[in-house]
Amino acid sequence: MKKDKVQMKSIRAKMLTWFGATLGILMLVFGFITYSNIKGTVIPLTQDLSQEILKARSAEVGRLIQGYLNEVKVLVGSDLIRSGNLETIGQDLLKNAEEINPDFEMILFADTRGEYITNTGDRGNVADRDYWVSIMENGASHAISDTMISKATSQSVFALAHAVTNEQGERIGIVAATVTLTTLSQIVQSINIGHSGISWIVDSSGLQVAHPDPTLTMKLNFLKSSAAGYQGLEAIGEKIIQGEAGQGLYVRPNGERFIAIFNPIPNTPGWSFGIAMLHSEFMERPEKLISNIAWLMVAMLLAMLLVIALLSGKISAPVLLLKKGVAEASTGNLDHRLDIHTGDEIQELADAFNRMTGDLKEHITRLTETTAAKERIQSELKIATDIQASLLPRIFPAFPERPEFDIFAAMDPAKEVGGDFYDFFFINQTNLCFLIADVSDKGVPAALYMMVAKTLLKSEGQRLGEPDRILAAVNNILAEGNDSCMFATVFCAILNTENGEVRFANAGHNPPLLIDAQGIHYLAMKSGFVLGPMEDTVYETERLVMQPGDTLFLYTDGVTEAANLENELYGEAQLLNSLKQKQGEPLASILQLIRAEVMKHANGAAQSDDVTMVAITYRGRPEA
Repeated sequence: MKKDKVQMKSIRAKMLTWFGATLGILMLVFGFITYSNIKGTVIPLTQDLSQEILKARSAEVGRLIQGYLNEVKVLVGSDLIRSGNLETIGQDLLKNAEEINPDFEMILFADTRGEYITNTGDRGNVADRDYWVSIMENGASHAISDTMISKATSQSVFALAHAVTNEQGERIGIVAATVTLTTLSQIVQSINIGHSGISWIVDSSGLQVAHPDPTLTMKLNFLKSSAAGYQGLEAIGEKIIQGEAGQGLYVRPNGERFIAIFNPIPNTPGWSFGIAMLHSEFMERPEKLISNIAWLMVAMLLAMLLVIALLSGKISAPVLLLKKGVAEASTGNLDHRLDIHTGDEIQELADAFNRMTGDLKEHITRLTETTAAKERIQSELKIATDIQASLLPRIFPAFPERPEFDIFAAMDPAKEVGGDFYDFFFINQTNLCFLIADVSDKGVPAALYMMVAKTLLKSEGQRLGEPDRILAAVNNILAEGNDSCMFATVFCAILNTENGEVRFANAGHNPPLLIDAQGIHYLAMKSGFVLGPMEDTVYETERLVMQPGDTLFLYTDGVTEAANLENELYGEAQLLNSLKQKQGEPLASILQLIRAEVMKHANGAAQSDDVTMVAITYRGRPEA
């Protein structure tokens, strides 16, 4: 009996050797064939898919530029433009300067001599410009220029021009719009693929005219890139200027290997849109797939050898039962239980499976309840956000029938609901009350406190009519029963629309900025005590007189205290400098640009406070 047992082990060993060796050879051959086929298919497929994506992106940029040209074409149809009167057209362009597409640097009309006038009042001659020559001398109906330096602003721009004809069909000039390369760079910056992918635009001369890095815009020419330390980029540039779509590999001066994918941009004079990505990232997924398949083959071979070695009729039955139980559970039947009694690990696995399905069922029940509660809270917060937003004036221009002033405001809460607020309303026919406030804390408590404070400020404002009395009255109401010691900072002002006088009082709020003929500066004023913590606080009304064209800019500390990832604050000095750069622009544009600069400064850091701004410009009484 002992000899037979030893002989049985020997036979099983031989079977394992022969079956294992045969299976191993077959798996190796199959794996090699599979690896070769996948490598020859997946990588080209990835390249083709990337090219198709880029083609679609190029078409988007082309449609944008065509849209610009269509806007110019609409202007050409104006009867005033078709009159050809340079002075009248210039006055109309200047009058409607604020209505043009913000992507346009300027709009100009040039006559048959090339003399032009812009919507900013600049004059000059563009008879030497290619787009003017193409339309006025070569007979083209429209033209899009390569990049050039603007004669009016000295910025790098490209122009979109269209011929202008009079009622007799005679060509009398052109209308052109210029777009800064900064606008193009912002467009390409918004189009990225992968983590390292960067977008760019190259013109027909091989010059890179748009890039997220402004130091590379108008600096790098692909056809001369070897002098800058690039390898392989000149060959890519040759394909680009020939209007080809394709891909290419190049090496940066720092040794990084990049793959460039490029495609011509429709509706442009030979421009191409491209994306450069680290070669390692581009090949990461195909190589990972091939590697996973190779490892999967190895794992399959080892698993099959293990199955052959351990195959036994004694354990096959409980394993089959276990498999059926798992399949039953996978269909969603978590009440199914395994009844296995082998006295070994299979039984332990069956018991663990039974415990797992029970725990999973309980977990799903709890998760369903938690999810429902969370959705209910989210829905309530959404309703609260809508209610809060509806309390603030949101329609601009707010008083279109009142030409004496212009006012604009915006709020961006840090959470679903915030504690900042603003308001403006007429006390009587000539006195406009406007205010901005910041409630302590954030979220729902701050929002509730904000609604109470806003309601009180408006009701007391319309009743009392003076800033110091308004703040004192609201403070006494808020202080009563304020056990949580919440408070609000408030800047409250009243504009006399007849003479420009502003009466104001401050309750601990940030000083506003005054933009007048002398420049931009922070308003020197008394700080005052915040509203809410203490009754019978005295506030003082101060005065200033705004001249026509003067602007007051109000804000909360969510602007100046916005922090980036290095915890550096945006700061009052940076706000002052930003307003200097935006001086003279419409109020809506100023607020939007300041918000954009605050977000740029944050550089991805989470918003920690509400961002609220109000700007008011005094226009003066209209002439009778």
